[in-house]
Amino acid sequence: MHFFGPWLGLTTCYFGLACCHRTFNEQAILSRSKSGFEESRLVPDLLPAFNPQGILAIHFAGEKILRHPGFSMSAQDTQAGPTFQLYPGFTGQLNPADTFTLIMVDPDSPIHANPSGAKLHLLATGLALDRHHEPVETYNLVNNTQFLVDWLSPDPEPRTGVHRYTFLLYKGVASQASVQPFQASTFNRSGFNLAQFTRDAGLQNSYAGAFMNIDSASPENLIRQNAQGSSASGRSIDMYTFSITIILSCFGAIYLS
Repeated sequence: MHFFGPWLGLTTCYFGLACCHRTFNEQAILSRSKSGFEESRLVPDLLPAFNPQGILAIHFAGEKILRHPGFSMSAQDTQAGPTFQLYPGFTGQLNPADTFTLIMVDPDSPIHANPSGAKLHLLATGLALDRHHEPVETYNLVNNTQFLVDWLSPDPEPRTGVHRYTFLLYKGVASQASVQPFQASTFNRSGFNLAQFTRDAGLQNSYAGAFMNIDSASPENLIRQNAQGSSASGRSIDMYTFSITIILSCFGAIYLS
């Protein structure tokens, strides 16, 4: 009994610290996500407020992953439509039967300095959850029906500034009346009013979100737009990016496709 007592205490302490560490990391990521939207002025340019309850990871081809707000990418990196993973926060617990609506917009269209209305790049509703338990609880977002608005890869016009391509995830399915305009032959992706759509669709505050910066003046985008081709990557990596990569790796992102 005397032999097992200290080991039991150490084991309990270890798991207690591990749980606290996971909570701290998760809260840090959610806090950084909130701050990123505010510092970039997506709040209030696009949203009145942003208080994420979960972490949205966006996977592009070539193992390029948007893990935190404001990651810099080139338009070439994002040509193919991405896949999506969701990590629920401790305050945003999920039911496997939950469904979601996903929106991707460019609020800086056509010019960052003088936008005339957001451009809609993706709209999907009725997304289901494909649950995974190892090594931590995470979900793939699965589309069982056709997208309401198919993926349109970012393609900013040259020298129109930095575009903040923004992904927002909402709990629930958009109402039938709210999606009818997107099925009309006269539908135009430009001039998308996010606030009006979410209000008409009956969607509450966004559950999770992320955004990437694409600089229309970066060499990769200018070369691609001139049809000369480029294999260079426009991503920049700083110490924060590295630390977030390590944290999300602990969440199990490296185990999922």
